[in-house]
Amino acid sequence: METLFGTMLTPCSPDRCDVTPDTVVRVSDDGSIAEVGKDKAPKGDVIGGEGCWLLPGFIDAHLHVPQWDCRGIDGLPLSDWLDKVIYPAEARMADAAFAEGLTDDLVTGLIANGTTTIAAFSSPFAKATDKVFSVFAKRGFRAICGMMLNDVNCPDELSSPADKSLDESRELANKWHGGHDGLLQYAFAPRMATCCSEELLRGTAAIAEMMKCHILTHVAESADEESKVRERFPECLDDVDVFAQMGLLGRRTLLGHGVCLTESLRHQVAETKTAVIHCPTANLFLESGLMDYVAHRNAGIPIALGSSVAAGPEPFMPQVAVSCIQTAKALKVHAVPRGHHLAPTPAEGWWLLTAGAADALDLGDRIGTIKKGYEADILVVRPEAWIADLPKEQQASALLYTLRPEQIEQVLIAGQRVGPG
Repeated sequence: METLFGTMLTPCSPDRCDVTPDTVVRVSDDGSIAEVGKDKAPKGDVIGGEGCWLLPGFIDAHLHVPQWDCRGIDGLPLSDWLDKVIYPAEARMADAAFAEGLTDDLVTGLIANGTTTIAAFSSPFAKATDKVFSVFAKRGFRAICGMMLNDVNCPDELSSPADKSLDESRELANKWHGGHDGLLQYAFAPRMATCCSEELLRGTAAIAEMMKCHILTHVAESADEESKVRERFPECLDDVDVFAQMGLLGRRTLLGHGVCLTESLRHQVAETKTAVIHCPTANLFLESGLMDYVAHRNAGIPIALGSSVAAGPEPFMPQVAVSCIQTAKALKVHAVPRGHHLAPTPAEGWWLLTAGAADALDLGDRIGTIKKGYEADILVVRPEAWIADLPKEQQASALLYTLRPEQIEQVLIAGQRVGPG
């Protein structure tokens, strides 16, 4: 049994984030949280101590495994960025040994940044995706992941016929879905509507439902992408309409970006309980637009945050949450009439990183908070000492804006110490 001690941060709701000093957390040998309570610092082998905080592990709900070492390559139009950076990065993954090494680097980097759960696209190669999962398993990392699916409108070396891709994905799901005590889940991952045939999209929906797997894809990422969707599917209004007709919307579907969703589309997505993954750093990096987070939230859409590596150059999720808040503030400042918009609070930022994200990923009964019976995905951090001297209501805000990766001392996933280092 592991014993942790420190000031505990508990995101309770979008409106409330509790800070509890002098908290002892005991973790059972099975990786679950056995006890949480206020007490004096225990004697003996304790993780944490005076000056440390205990945080739920961060959840990154949208990223691309092959793009880990392509972050921050700016200055290119989107089409050139895809042709010169992203597609070559994915093509390298045809070498399964390379894919294994890159994934190991990615997991090391994510753990160093406090990320304990991801939802991620792998490459379009089955052997490489198998290696990706093998690394996750070896490192004790929690992941929802799947082979990238695209059979049209992408480079030949990244394209595969729908029947072949679906068969390979089904085999991968049979091998990995629910593996390693539930740490690993398989996701069927069509890149986007414009890169997939109707056969591939309908097949994805049917098999994912049969196997109770997640679906990862992109939606309404930019105005240009929306125009291409209408050209490819002239009988549909937009990619939400495409996904609805193909049976892809639902509780286990995660739609990346959602920048261009209109009010009616927000309600359509919300009615199906489909989650939207807000990627504010990537939306700015690619100049796709400013997603109206508050409007999405008010429509009732489940929302989590994604780094969207490599379109997003920042893997440290608290800074992605800060970008979410700052984007909403920019919309608020420029709204007409002024004050028409509201910005999320730091408490809501913490919610989006942890418990709210877990809910959006359909994992809210297992992770996202430090509570008895939950799996112990916990960070032990040592932030700047002055934060503890602030009034309680200011501490969560200061922590969100000033926490840095180098202040992370321990990362636990399902009760196991996995890093950093």
